[in-house]
Amino acid sequence: MQFANLKKSVLPLVLLVGFYVGASASAAPQSAQQSAAPAATTSVQFALAGNVAQVPIQVSGHLALVPVRVNGARPSWFLLDTTRAVSSLDDVRAVALGLVSPGSANSNSTALPNASLGFPGLKITVPTLTLGSFDDLCSRAGRVIQGILGADVLSHFVVVINYGRQTLQLYDPKSFQYKGSGVKFQTQLAEGVPAIDGKFSVRHRGTLHGLFRIATAQPEAVRFSPSFAAAHRFSELDQKMILFSPLDSPNNFDDHLGRIQTLQFGKIAFQDPLAIFPGQSEHPSAAASSGVAGAIGGEILDRFTLILDYPEQFAILQPNPHFTDSFVADMSGLVLVASPPDFRAFGVARVIANSPAAAAGIAVGDMIEKIDGNPASEYSLSDVRAILRQDGTEHTITVLRNGQSLEFTLKLKPLV
Repeated sequence: MQFANLKKSVLPLVLLVGFYVGASASAAPQSAQQSAAPAATTSVQFALAGNVAQVPIQVSGHLALVPVRVNGARPSWFLLDTTRAVSSLDDVRAVALGLVSPGSANSNSTALPNASLGFPGLKITVPTLTLGSFDDLCSRAGRVIQGILGADVLSHFVVVINYGRQTLQLYDPKSFQYKGSGVKFQTQLAEGVPAIDGKFSVRHRGTLHGLFRIATAQPEAVRFSPSFAAAHRFSELDQKMILFSPLDSPNNFDDHLGRIQTLQFGKIAFQDPLAIFPGQSEHPSAAASSGVAGAIGGEILDRFTLILDYPEQFAILQPNPHFTDSFVADMSGLVLVASPPDFRAFGVARVIANSPAAAAGIAVGDMIEKIDGNPASEYSLSDVRAILRQDGTEHTITVLRNGQSLEFTLKLKPLV
């Protein structure tokens, strides 16, 4: 399908962390209900009368990380988050860069006024750059995250996220023309976040319709809203699920990970994608009448080049070579977190009941020493999660517990 000379077409999106990434910090992505229209006083300056900035990014655990220079300082890694109303910076990072004094960073109300965000060939000045803690988010993502790039910046551009080539392009909307073969969607704001209409089938519920917010800071493929889940009695579904803790809910372990049969957006269709179902604490809310079914995140989005046009409310999804990849979940039952500064020391935060890890005897609080005889420090958290998603394989895990090294054998099997 061709969209030659399509001006200002697109919408917002983003990626995802590992399958078992858990809580976020206080400055982690806001929920859509907390989002608001970005400030109108943000200023945009392209260098040398240019109209596009291209930025190399890192895609890690289905999440897009963007290098940003705050007030001309050395680059910091910002998580691209379409659900976040305003951008923010880690308070410890702000001190390290000399942007604030150590004492002022201890205040919850501290922010950088009129902060400059620098990209190659582009400078954006936001009226306020909030400060907060990202420690918990980093541990669950398994890498350094020093800021959030939100809608106060993204909404001024046609945003092109090429997950395959790992680049971000920010276009002046007046100059953008699309000549590719992607699929175009009309978007609408759902609680402040761009969303597209989709339909999906759930066993024992048939085919359902609803809006799905584009949530680039959500690693999971699909996450249903509590109100939609309550309206359709998802908590009563009789299917194989496991407990799950999402990235932006630090103390929540009431949600469940399962699958839906199909998911379709226009001509784009997926089979058996993973989905997060809200737990027993779900309850109807004002959002129940909004038609919002939930959100799609990185495990969907990173199969495309995603083009987002906030001003004209369009999105384009152009498949990349990962489009046909299977949706594979953790098969060990281990929920791991990584420790700073290099995030190559891994602790067991939770063990899923009736999983290979539980059967083997691995316990909460164990520290991973070796994987198949190799030091754990040779792996990233993403590497470990990839190993633990290989159906039918066996792996020797050596842990440190109360000063003793213990060895366990995990026989991996699908849990959902």
